[in-house]
This record gives sequence, structure tokens and C-alpha cells, in this order.
Amino acid sequence: MESEKTSAFISYLDQRTTSVQEDTLRLIADDRRDEANFEKIRANIFQIVKTMLQASARISQEESERVGFLEAKLALFQETWEGYLRKAKEHGDDLKIVQEQTRLEALAEIRDTFQKIWGESL
Repeated sequence: MESEKTSAFISYLDQRTTSVQEDTLRLIADDRRDEANFEKIRANIFQIVKTMLQASARISQEESERVGFLEAKLALFQETWEGYLRKAKEHGDDLKIVQEQTRLEALAEIRDTFQKIWGESL
């Protein structure tokens, strides 16, 4: 059984995914494919986090354990993507820099909402 907080977070992730996908279609229609590709990355991050949250239900029935699992995954994603960003900067790979910055921006937004929903229990 999903808690109210879990339902709210999934709803947020679904709404943001839909919004970003609409932005992607607008950018494609405006022949702005590079920007659309970055928005696709953003949408994928929202979907990945939703999948991780849903996967946490198989790990435990306890919400606190599921939240802990997701928080650990979000921290791991941040650490990994920050590492990729550092390497991209070292190599002067502008495309990769923007890709990693896009991932980290989406993750920051997700973590902020995650904190707002579960803040008192973290």
C-alpha cells in the first residue's frame, strides 16, 4: 500500500515528466533539437527516480526503509554525475558538460521536492 507521501512524490515525478516531454516536443517543432535532447535527458531522470521508488517497494514494506533506499540512490547518482562532470571539464567536452549539468539540475529539483515531502522524517 502506497503512503500519501509516496503517492504525492510519484504524482510530482509524473507531472514533471509530462511537462518536460511537452517542452521537448515544442523544441523539436521549433527545430531546436539540441535543446530537445537535453530535455529528454531531464525527462529520463524523472522516470529513473520513479522506477527506483517503485523498486524500493520490493525491498521493504516499511516506508522509512524505502525512503532510505531512495535517498541513498539519489546520493549515489549525484556523486556519479558530479564525477562525470569533472571529467568532462578536464577534457573540455562541452556537450558532455551540458549533459551532466542537465542531469544534476534535474536531480537537485527532485531532491528538493523529496526533502519537502519527507523532510521531517529524514
